[in-house]
Amino acid sequence: RFSADIEYVTFESGFLQTGRGFFAQDANEEAMRVLTVRHTLGMSQLLNNHTSLLLGNESYIINGGDLPICKKIPFFGQQQFADLFSWAASPAISRYTGERVVAGRACSLWYLLSTNQTRISLCAAGDTPVELNVTLPRSGTTGTTFNFSFQFDRLTLGSEVPEQLLQKPQICDTFAPACENGRGLDPVPLDAYIFHPGMSVEDYNIEDQNVADLAGDAAFICMDRLFHECPRLDHNYTLISRYSLEISPSFGQYRPCNGYPDTIPPGPSCVPGDPRLVGREAPFSAGEGELRCAAGSPLGFWYQLPKGGRCSAGHRPSKEAWATGCTWSVQKRLKTIQQACLLRNHNFLQYCKADILEDKGFGRSMKALEAAFASEDSSLGGCADVGEPVAQDGESMVVV
Repeated sequence: RFSADIEYVTFESGFLQTGRGFFAQDANEEAMRVLTVRHTLGMSQLLNNHTSLLLGNESYIINGGDLPICKKIPFFGQQQFADLFSWAASPAISRYTGERVVAGRACSLWYLLSTNQTRISLCAAGDTPVELNVTLPRSGTTGTTFNFSFQFDRLTLGSEVPEQLLQKPQICDTFAPACENGRGLDPVPLDAYIFHPGMSVEDYNIEDQNVADLAGDAAFICMDRLFHECPRLDHNYTLISRYSLEISPSFGQYRPCNGYPDTIPPGPSCVPGDPRLVGREAPFSAGEGELRCAAGSPLGFWYQLPKGGRCSAGHRPSKEAWATGCTWSVQKRLKTIQQACLLRNHNFLQYCKADILEDKGFGRSMKALEAAFASEDSSLGGCADVGEPVAQDGESMVVV
């Protein structure tokens, strides 16, 4: 068992992240903990203490700083414990390639002999790791990888490493409760946007999907289109739709969802969470408590719409939705546009790049997205409504 402060570089989420962090591992217990202090895309002053906890065959992500939220999440990063160091002691699967100096420290460089997409190098001073570079295949995909690099400070060994660092915290056994500041309140309107496929009628069903407000979807589309190295971030997204919703403000824990019935793999599939409460977080899980119960967010919000919380036609959430009953309802689909209109015709990605460079949020991108839905006049940045989905029998599938 050992731990150390680290300097890290990672592309785990699809875009470059660098900074300080903390690493701990107990190979005998098959446990690993990696804490990285991350800067939020488009607003780097908004920090996120991101912890990845690997315990045997299970993986957890903890965000939210002093108001932590734990998700058992299978989408990104390393999916189960694997000892990233022991291979270097086996001549059958490792190759010594010489001496080098890392951050002023001399070390011996070893490479893992691998026949798949896994690539690992370790520079070590005797038994002490100095630098680890790892490229791993993404779970459930073909040909896609993610990579990270750690430089280790002085090690803490054995019993000096607190056992609780490598144990599952209690927050990972429960879901965040309904926000207290939203209990007993009437439902609130939500102008919701969603980036989605357009292969069939089923792709317009927003149950067990993630939606966003205007600012939040601008941030999501920028991230997805600029950094979509992984197919699971895409799923043939070709359309952007806008819906008028009513939701209970007693928000639960946000659940990332992925896939549609006609995608590969089929979905939707959501990480474990409350099956009824509308989930909410700031984009990229930024801020204390992911800003779940906050009055506002500088980057807008992402929402999760659980199938078990949808109101039947003609009904809306009650003041007691935090405790019982439905939590969200669809008023109507307002408009659906082709992503190509926004991205190609109106140069949306140029606004994304400018926003990320300025690092003050996604203001330009948000205005471009708003203009695309405000009219169908291309000279004003507008895009045509492609209409409602049509069933095989030719009947219009109006979403209500």
